[in-house]
Amino acid sequence: MDLYAIAESLVSHYGYVGIFLISFTEAFIQPIPPDVFIIGASYFGLNPIITAIVATVGTTLGGIFGYFLGYKLGHPIFVKIFGEKHLKKGEEFFDKYGVYGVVLAGFSPLPYKVIAWLAGIFEMDLTLFAIGTIVGRLPRFLAVAYFGNVLQKYYDIKTMNFENIKISNFNYYLFYLINSHYNPMLDIFMIIISKTVYPLVGITALTLLIKNKKLGIKLISSLIFAVISTYVLKYLIYEPRPYLVLSNVHLLLYKGLESSFPSGHTALAFATATFLFFGYSKKVGVIFLIWAFLVGYSRVYVGVHYPIDVLVGMIIGVVCGYVVNHQSFECFVEKIASYENKIKEGVKIIFKLDNKSQKVK
Repeated sequence: MDLYAIAESLVSHYGYVGIFLISFTEAFIQPIPPDVFIIGASYFGLNPIITAIVATVGTTLGGIFGYFLGYKLGHPIFVKIFGEKHLKKGEEFFDKYGVYGVVLAGFSPLPYKVIAWLAGIFEMDLTLFAIGTIVGRLPRFLAVAYFGNVLQKYYDIKTMNFENIKISNFNYYLFYLINSHYNPMLDIFMIIISKTVYPLVGITALTLLIKNKKLGIKLISSLIFAVISTYVLKYLIYEPRPYLVLSNVHLLLYKGLESSFPSGHTALAFATATFLFFGYSKKVGVIFLIWAFLVGYSRVYVGVHYPIDVLVGMIIGVVCGYVVNHQSFECFVEKIASYENKIKEGVKIIFKLDNKSQKVK
């Protein structure tokens, strides 16, 4: 019996206990992630939100166990299990990002178990490590749970099983929790914050492009990736806007009919903030991250998005903002810069030829 079959058997027979065991062991040694079982929680008769929370608890405790393995066993055992390459890269990663690296590994495809071991080896503060794990993993698992719920709903509609359609009340509860607590001053502030995205992102990209061409190209690439990702998901998964489904929505902005999932404004804001944090300046990045969180909150406050839309938009933005700062992306940027130089040289040659022809006449 392979590992996946064992994991599936655990979830089928033991439910949330099986989810916990898979999450716990995946955080420090085994390769089967809990995401596949979170996305299929309804199939196993489990509540998706509770499944995501149980997985977060399991992966946090498993990460702490991996931390102590790294702390006690040290470099030699780590190298035997994961290899010398991961040790060197991990050391550079921790030196550069610290606790933010734990958060990033928590909700991205980066090998979290490696980060857990390395956190112990390099004696990172355990409390910070645990907080970083929760901040990274919980949003990821909640997003996966929501995506699984959307797929289940889509499947039920296609197969005409309308009685089995399940909608997460938790998402609606969070929406009303944010949207129904308002006052005139906050209304003005949130509308302004929500409307700053396109102007601020555009000004930032243009400023960077003028100041440092390579940084400008990277940021623009990050924004393009974020836009493509959000619109692909909007096309694949049509989720009606809250004001089209719910009653008593405190709506402050336009009444569009396009898909609510995910939030494009949030994706752009976090793509910009993440890029600036990792690729330009941590101080500037922190300021933009605070702004990005306010943008996400404002999108729910003004009534045009659900909290899960914002959460997935945040994940898309963070991933896009981080990816363009990777070393392998440098080659792409250099190629674009070289093409631009060639175009400029070609334009100069054309102008020179044109001037010569005019003189001859």
